[in-house]
Amino acid sequence: MPRFFFHTLLLVFFYFSYYNINMNMKITLIPERCIACGLCQTYSDLFDYHDNGIVRFYDDPDQLEKEISPSQDVVEAVRNCPTRALIGNQEV
Repeated sequence: MPRFFFHTLLLVFFYFSYYNINMNMKITLIPERCIACGLCQTYSDLFDYHDNGIVRFYDDPDQLEKEISPSQDVVEAVRNCPTRALIGNQEV
């Protein structure tokens, strides 16, 4: 019985590890919530600012949603946004 349990745990671990690595993350910007504090840009180069200080994506100033491969710096930027102007969804 313990051997079967161990193999089942390994199988489940590898299954979720594989799918977590290959999943994309959708980032949504909500400019109306942004207070131009600059915190997200300090965490990740994905973000930049318009002339008025409101958040935008670095490579496309007009885009409000983007699918990216998850990275720790982007996750930290989303988590630490004080007004929740950044929303991250990893189930894409």
